Amino acid sequence: MKPALPLFALLALAACSSERESAGRKQEEVIPDAVKSEVSTTERVGETGRNHAYIRRFYMSKGRFYVTLDYIQFLTGKTAVAAARRKGDAQVEVVNGDSIYSVFDDHYIVNDIVSLRTFPLSEQAIITLWDTSGDLRQYSITPAQLLDKGKALIRYAPFIIETAQGRVTSITEQYVP
Repeated sequence: MKPALPLFALLALAACSSERESAGRKQEEVIPDAVKSEVSTTERVGETGRNHAYIRRFYMSKGRFYVTLDYIQFLTGKTAVAAARRKGDAQVEVVNGDSIYSVFDDHYIVNDIVSLRTFPLSEQAIITLWDTSGDLRQYSITPAQLLDKGKALIRYAPFIIETAQGRVTSITEQYVP
């Protein structure tokens, strides 16, 4: 009777359909290399580094600009699919008996630790945004111009934040298709 148990387990495994992960559906859209996303690797941050974050507040106080950040993980490809599957957010499609998992627009944002951090802006800070109104292009603005544009511009977009010695030296909007 015992030899039948391993044979039964083997047959049960063979009957299961295989699962494949897909980094996203194959689309005709071609994204230029300059636009492709940079993948976050950690939510740990320090006084000096390069990380993805949401800007939760951008303001001026006593003649100096400040930015309040909520660090995130910006994931693409197989890493994005794996994270979305763990959280139950991956899209699944069954093709020829195989489950194919994907994420919308080939990116997934993880924000497990909501912890706001406020940094002063360096006087030489560079702020770069995406203009999607016509031809896709990046442009630079000053901190005063960003403040004038209001919260709507920065509310939902992820940004790549560079810090040095506890000051923000660069804010670059992450391209999201």
